[in-house]
Amino acid sequence: MTFVYIIIGILVLFFGMQFLMIFSAKRARGTKISGLKGSLKTLEKNGSKGIVYFYSPSCRACKMQTPIIKSMQRANKNIFDVDISRDLETARIFGIKATPTTLAIKNGIIDQVYVGVKQQDIFEKFLRNKN
Repeated sequence: MTFVYIIIGILVLFFGMQFLMIFSAKRARGTKISGLKGSLKTLEKNGSKGIVYFYSPSCRACKMQTPIIKSMQRANKNIFDVDISRDLETARIFGIKATPTTLAIKNGIIDQVYVGVKQQDIFEKFLRNKN
């Protein structure tokens, strides 16, 4: 019986950590971004709109999401990808706690936070929306 309690405890801990990461990522909505470098700097301006995708080469879920982002980048210059193993500073600026995490930025403010693998139409809808 003790074994069952241990398994249940591990499952509760695992799912609890998942919810904690998602909740903390969602709290970033509405945060003004600053301190970016390179091409990401354009997202700090008013009137700007873009997607920033954070991934890690060792992340299994990222291996599903990355081809979607890469194909979208060919058609849109305001979609950026950040390998957190090479650019941890940018991930810290945005408060990234898990990969894959994709941020939708509008007017220098984090508008939406997507944790995990998402379909391409979600990102396209954000980029098409005039609001």
